[in-house]
Amino acid sequence: MIDDNAVVTVSGAAVPESSSGKTEPPEDPITLAEHDETEPFSLSEPDQNFLESLSEKSRPLSVTYTADGTASISSSSYVGVMTLPSGTTVEVTPKETVSNLLYLLQYAFDVPASTIEQTTGLKPSETFIDAFGALFHAELNEVLRQGIRRDYKRVQTLEQEVRGRLDVQRQIQRPTTVPTDFAVEYDAFTSDTVLNRAIHRATQIVTSLVEDEHLSSKLSHQEKKLQQFVSPTHVSLEELNTIEITRLNAYYEDLLELTRLVLSRLFFEDLSYGDRQSFGLFINMNSIFEKAAERAFREAARDISSEWRVEGQANIRNIISGPHAVTMKPDFVVSDSSGSVFFVGDAKWKTGSLQSGDVHQITSYILSEKASGILVYPQQGGRKEPSRVHDGMNDWSLQSVELPTATDAKSYYEYRDRLIETASEILFEHRR
Repeated sequence: MIDDNAVVTVSGAAVPESSSGKTEPPEDPITLAEHDETEPFSLSEPDQNFLESLSEKSRPLSVTYTADGTASISSSSYVGVMTLPSGTTVEVTPKETVSNLLYLLQYAFDVPASTIEQTTGLKPSETFIDAFGALFHAELNEVLRQGIRRDYKRVQTLEQEVRGRLDVQRQIQRPTTVPTDFAVEYDAFTSDTVLNRAIHRATQIVTSLVEDEHLSSKLSHQEKKLQQFVSPTHVSLEELNTIEITRLNAYYEDLLELTRLVLSRLFFEDLSYGDRQSFGLFINMNSIFEKAAERAFREAARDISSEWRVEGQANIRNIISGPHAVTMKPDFVVSDSSGSVFFVGDAKWKTGSLQSGDVHQITSYILSEKASGILVYPQQGGRKEPSRVHDGMNDWSLQSVELPTATDAKSYYEYRDRLIETASEILFEHRR
């Protein structure tokens, strides 16, 4: 499951009152790369209040203030778009081209290219939100193709005839002037479920955000289809968290994951200051890359040997006992037919030099499973030579590798195949 619980953090010195005039951005929209920062600029009081209202949530963006009260906005590994109350838009673009981002999203969520191309007509996207919208449309189209699922829903209402179970407590409280009304409770078999209402609401939001007119029209058509099955009501996060994926509604799983992103606290379109509403939608690229890397190595392992198994987010043996023990969960492990792990991997959506924390983490996985390990990074300029991890008696390989996320692929299928081919080469080097 993609874990994205929040949006903006404000840090730095208290903002002097002299800084509370108009927002005067260096450009509109403000465009940042990942791990980027703007020059200081004037930020209006409503924009400050908006950002500060979100300060306890996690951090795709952070804001710092200078001594004269001007503000700098910094990005992290989240990509997405935000509109401030002033109307200023902040976009965080991915490391890759947006068309490659769409390919990466497709691969992570296992959406065939034909689904997107045939149903949306969208060519390489110009914006992040169009890439996300194309993916959402494709997943929704698949659910509509398989059919909107109906389920039992508990209904409490007043009827002129007894239906289901009479709610005695509510009936007693009814005024005696309407003796023919019965307070009843029953289970209705309906499509107007929390799951379908959540998807309908998410579709409305995504439709309002996408910039591609053709895609917007397609999403609007889907939203009208959904109107036939659900009542347009608000769905709370508490209700959203009660939804369970079962064997019967498994085809909803990826669409529900996207819906959670849109309706979670990542989406704050209901917060408003002054005359304008504000919204934002961000995706944690770490989570997307982990999902894509796991899938690439799973498909590569299957191609190499029918006896190999890849497990994502696997619990492995802890090398620490006692109160300092922590959960050990590499992004994926590869095991043989006996269940013995011989390869562990951790995906990191990072560029630049190795981080000591990443090395310590993968080293603990290697020592736990006594297996070779890799740190998987997005494409940035070639593999490093392997190192060796020693425990005093034995040693295992540790290597930093890259998946070709920036490859100049002419189609989604070419992009997918290059990811799998690279994963296959890496696994083949470490085969037993």
